Amino acid sequence: MRGHAPAGLSAVAALLLGLAANAALADACPNAAGPVALGSVQWNGWGRTLDNARYQPEPAIRASDTPKLALKWAFRYSNGTEFGQPTIVDERLFVTSSAGRVYALDSKTGCTYWTYDAAAGSRTAVTVGELARKRVAALPRRLKRTLAHLDVIKAPSAAFFGDDTGAVYALDAQKGTLLWKTQVDTHPLARIVGTPVLFEDHLYVTVSSTEESAAANPSYSCCTFRGSVASLDIATGKIAWKSYTVLQEPQPTHQNSAGIQEFGPAGAAISSSPTIDGARHVIYVATGSSGSGLEQSLTDAVAAFDLVDGKLRWVKQLARPDAGAGGAGFLSSPVLRTLASGNQILFAAQKSGVVYGLDPDHGGEILWQTKIGDPSAGAGPAMASTGVAGHPGGVAWGIAADHRNLYVAISGALAQPANFSGSLTALDMKTGIARWHRPAPEPACTGGEHNCSHGLAQAVTVMPGGAFSGSLDGHLRAYSTIDGKILWDFDTAREFQTKNGIKANGGSLDHGGATIVNGSVYVNSGNALLAFSIEGK
Repeated sequence: MRGHAPAGLSAVAALLLGLAANAALADACPNAAGPVALGSVQWNGWGRTLDNARYQPEPAIRASDTPKLALKWAFRYSNGTEFGQPTIVDERLFVTSSAGRVYALDSKTGCTYWTYDAAAGSRTAVTVGELARKRVAALPRRLKRTLAHLDVIKAPSAAFFGDDTGAVYALDAQKGTLLWKTQVDTHPLARIVGTPVLFEDHLYVTVSSTEESAAANPSYSCCTFRGSVASLDIATGKIAWKSYTVLQEPQPTHQNSAGIQEFGPAGAAISSSPTIDGARHVIYVATGSSGSGLEQSLTDAVAAFDLVDGKLRWVKQLARPDAGAGGAGFLSSPVLRTLASGNQILFAAQKSGVVYGLDPDHGGEILWQTKIGDPSAGAGPAMASTGVAGHPGGVAWGIAADHRNLYVAISGALAQPANFSGSLTALDMKTGIARWHRPAPEPACTGGEHNCSHGLAQAVTVMPGGAFSGSLDGHLRAYSTIDGKILWDFDTAREFQTKNGIKANGGSLDHGGATIVNGSVYVNSGNALLAFSIEGK
């Protein structure tokens, strides 16, 4: 009958699904995992450090050697296409998945230590932290020795992540067992997209939502979600404070053309990982646009909240009437860097393609602004004299910075109508002037329209001499930080034999960027996790 598969076919489908679900355990590590210790050579969380610079100063690989990068191993996820970002701590690789399964792998071989099935899918990276770190560090040395055999010293390291329902988890990083789970937001469309950040004994979490997509349906009663940032005690998961980016609760406004009651104000979702400024005792977040058409003071803005009590310190709204079809909201985390002069600048990059240098000591005062586009793709006025004019597009998931430049990837997929263009630009951190601008190549592509786009939506990663940027057409490239020359180009949109025994298919590179640790480069592509090293060794 129509709609019913033959019994034999159903059995085969069930068998294949079962094999895929258990694929992660097909290459279990031969030895049990030991305790996880934090170290200096790692990539922990989204930006590697609290300033979200996405800079690896000790990559154990030289930029001149990047042309020799080759696939070391590949790993197949059990289900779905992955956008998360690998975390590597103590030679352990932690990664979430869209199916909700969290993995702990050996970063050298790709074998599996453990898996954990969350209640929903996840897009965040994992942040690893020691639960007893602060309280033990504060003790006198003699008392530390006395307590050396007590549980307070032996408290496990935890792996923190958020899911697509607005919940945050803490797992034992060694064993993969649940320590606690906290529902940070109860809105039915809330989700955690930005990676939680650990500072001292609190975990800082930002909340986003899918309400913008739901609002396209005229029968949906839009809009009631409010973005927020929260502080959680790492030992218990208890919420210490929670601050909203829409200050008033939504109220009924009017009925839409379908007769559905609408609400507002709403929106200002935070889709990126927060940035910690320990010296000023603040946390910076970048917000999205209004969800109801009722503009608020914290929409399309960079805001600073007090780390201790969550009170708003300052906000700099950066909405512009000439922002273009890409919008004025933010998907990328703010980046805090120190110039050679000793002064600090807070960088923020909009979906519109406008990049700002802000003064963290004076309420986010604009020091410079630059609009970036692709001059080879078309004409368009720059928003500042230092801008790069070009075809409309915007900044998606992440900018990066070393000690000299800010590296900004542009994706034409954020424009309306969308276009295939993409580029990588290095801006002088002090002035915002472009040092170099490199349009993404247009290689032959056999995928669908989205997968053939050469827009650079994936977060950028930088190391001394090299910046890594992934394209929507599946190409991961290393660019020279000196002049933007492409040093290495690998097409990940292909089939791979994997460590866990089943074939994987690479695809579009989006969201979480490459991570670099101990001479290896790790990235998610399609349903594959890929590890590269010099000559694959």
